[in-house]
Amino acid sequence: MGRYLVGPDGLRVVPVQLSPLSEHWLVARMREPQAMPGEVWYRVTRSGQAIDFPGYYQLHELQEIVDLADLREVEEDSGEATA
Repeated sequence: MGRYLVGPDGLRVVPVQLSPLSEHWLVARMREPQAMPGEVWYRVTRSGQAIDFPGYYQLHELQEIVDLADLREVEEDSGEATA
């Protein structure tokens, strides 16, 4: 039961913790070669498509893409947003 955030215009933000040799870690290292296992990055899509290649961002980059106050949390299996 994962959690993610939704925002305006079909934006979806999924926090992912990087683990060694995982897909998330390998892709994050494409953007930041110094990305380390254990860090939390954010996979950002709009209507199911990455908003930019490769679609993974650190928190300070996420804040440049969207106003964090516009995001709301959703339970993966419930489909209902919480405030």
